[in-house]
Amino acid sequence: MTMDWVEMLLKKSYEKTLTKKEVLHSLFHMIEVNESTLNQIKSDKRDFGPELEELKKTEIKDIDFHIKYYRGLVNFINSITDNQVSK
Repeated sequence: MTMDWVEMLLKKSYEKTLTKKEVLHSLFHMIEVNESTLNQIKSDKRDFGPELEELKKTEIKDIDFHIKYYRGLVNFINSITDNQVSK
């Protein structure tokens, strides 16, 4: 999977004094926030009725997707060497 746009964004971030570590920190924060939200939604055992339960399931799937997406970005960014970023 090619993520040229991520490399470009990382380079632009680097040029604006954001480091690879800062970008990763931001992604880890987004993962943490999404995991916390997901846990809150899953632990809420109230009965909201069929329509809202379907919405709850959709929200769980969406948040789970974002968590996987952010983790994929973390893995990809970790695979980029500092030399590649500063070019």
